Amino acid sequence: MKNMIHSWRDRIARLNQTFYRLPYCVPVWGWAEHRALIRCLMTGQVIDGPDTHRMLQSIRRMTGVEHVFGFNCGKEAILAALKAAGIGRSDRVVMPSYCCETVASAVTGCGAEPIFCDIGDDLNPDVDHILRLIDENPRAVIFPHLFGNPGRIDLLESKLEERGIRRNIFVIDDAAQSFGAKLNGRLLGTYGDAGIVSLGAGKTMTASGGGFLITKSDALAEGLARLPLAEVDPREKRRHLFYWLIFRRWRRLSLPVYPLLKFFFRKGISRSENPRPICNVDAAIGIEQLRKLDDFITIRNKRSRMLTDDLVSNGGGVVVAVRGDGASASGMLASSTKYILRAVHSQDVARARAHYNRCFRDSGVEIMPLYTPIHLKAGCTKPCAALEKTEKYHDRTFQVPVEPSMSDRDFQFIRRRFENWLRTCGKDLREPGAFSAGKIA
Repeated sequence: MKNMIHSWRDRIARLNQTFYRLPYCVPVWGWAEHRALIRCLMTGQVIDGPDTHRMLQSIRRMTGVEHVFGFNCGKEAILAALKAAGIGRSDRVVMPSYCCETVASAVTGCGAEPIFCDIGDDLNPDVDHILRLIDENPRAVIFPHLFGNPGRIDLLESKLEERGIRRNIFVIDDAAQSFGAKLNGRLLGTYGDAGIVSLGAGKTMTASGGGFLITKSDALAEGLARLPLAEVDPREKRRHLFYWLIFRRWRRLSLPVYPLLKFFFRKGISRSENPRPICNVDAAIGIEQLRKLDDFITIRNKRSRMLTDDLVSNGGGVVVAVRGDGASASGMLASSTKYILRAVHSQDVARARAHYNRCFRDSGVEIMPLYTPIHLKAGCTKPCAALEKTEKYHDRTFQVPVEPSMSDRDFQFIRRRFENWLRTCGKDLREPGAFSAGKIA
């Protein structure tokens, strides 16, 4: 009888594991966002409409910056900034190799050449290395704040001022992943000559697309106003909205069939060299998301603190949490789009990765891989100086989801898997013959 009970328990556990799905980066859309989407579809205001102006006004009020422009995505906002600043062929742009590849696409899209800088322990651009690359006479620097952790863009600007070359370097404050976060009490996206905000998947606010460019420069604003824009295909946008609803918003239900059907919903690529404007439907959804931004950040930070407490209680020295160097600055607030950890020793990575996959992916938690450095990707022929920390850290990183789209019940499931992972890794290291802690590689 006891064996029969255990057998049924095992069957139920396997059945639950088969159908339990915790998908990656589901947008937090409530009734207000769905109502805005339905209104745009019913009135035909999917591409053009009054919500775009309202969203731009909301960003202006929040940031206190006069000039705000809307584009189809964060990448096209960067492209527009570079073009409006007159950056093009034969110009060089410093950016990290460890970031989203679309940033490099924006640089090459305007004809410029990316120059890759290293990262720091917080995985954000290394200010000292950027300053060393100034000898290569770049026209611009793109400074992304990854995973919601503010980087020291304030330090970069002050060092450029000390050298007397700040006016010669166009600085883009890329807050695509970190909008709502603060450094020195100041919102990210308001530093530099231009700031970037994104409404893409996995960002602090999410629509079906869209991005914003923020600038205090009247000259740059005039250049942006004159910049020719490509048109958005209405049929492609409606198709993308359908994809977004089925395979993003309702991903928990559609995830099992996504691998079979994703081919039919491949994102359309603009044939134009010019950026496209933001669609009215994305602005309408963005307005509702902006109202909830502080709550989203509060939930993410609260959950990140819980995971840190679990790490302290169960950690065996295998992994450490990655926090921004901005923590040393006053008025620092992270937006914690992801909770990022890094294996301390290179010898631990393979074991930690195997346990990680077993504890998360095999339990129905969908976790996408983090970035592969651009200069290490197949097909990248650009010569690049050694990027020590980029090459050292990129394959040691792990992420644990803290999205507000998860219910408290789902997050407690994540915490249990996280604690199990930490304990399993710690036990593995204590077994005879396992690698013992020594000098950090």
